Parts: sequence; C-alpha cells; structure tokens
Amino acid sequence: VVGLRYRRPKIVLPMIIISSSEILIILGVASMIGWTIDLPAIAGIIATIGSGINSQIMIIDQALRGEQATTMKEKLKNAFFTIFGAGGTVIAAMIPLMVIGFGLLRGFAITTIIGVLIGILIVRPAFGEIVKKIIKD
Repeated sequence: VVGLRYRRPKIVLPMIIISSSEILIILGVASMIGWTIDLPAIAGIIATIGSGINSQIMIIDQALRGEQATTMKEKLKNAFFTIFGAGGTVIAAMIPLMVIGFGLLRGFAITTIIGVLIGILIVRPAFGEIVKKIIKD
C-alpha cells in the first residue's frame, strides 16, 4: 500500500529495510534479556511495526510536502515532535498493562514498550538521516 502511495522504489525500499531492521533489533533485545517470544510478544512486534510505518510515513510526508520555506532540518524536527508524542502515548497506555496485566497482557505490553523505545531512540532518527540523503538526490 505504501508503494502505491509513493510509487518510487527509492522511497519505499528504505522503509522496508528499516522495518526489517527494527524487527531484528527487537528480537535481538528480547534474546539478550531472555524474553520468550510467544503470541503476545509477536502481537507487540506487529503493533510496533504498525506504529513504525506510521512514523516513517510522517517523516516522508514532512520531507516531501512540508512547508516550502522551511529547511529539511525544520521539517524533520516537526515530524519528530509528533512521533515522540505518539510514542509517549503508546508507552503510557502500555505501562498499566505491564504493571497490572497478567501473563499474556504483560508480554504484549513489554514487547510493545521495548519496540516503541527502539523505534523512537534508534530507528526513526536513522530513517530521518536516510530521508535527508534520499531527498537531496
């Protein structure tokens, strides 16, 4: 669906690669902390990827269609403000599930929180730098 929207492999391919990298990083962190990947954890990863694609679309849209008078740095700053707010909201919604939740809910919440933190702190800034280089060309 994203491919139909942008119709440029130069934009769509990095989105696919970044999303795949995000999954690998989440699985790596889960294995480092000894977390069992069960169905709720997989659901958390899927929720994280959905949130990640949404953030990537915001970054691309701001870079391509943002206000003409602003610099690329300002456009990405505006996108990241929204992305950090959305990530904070997801984490705030998952904390009660993690604290009060039992078994399956706790696994979903922890995996989602880890995924959102990885996305906000590592993957989105990297994607922003990639977009800067893509849009320049």
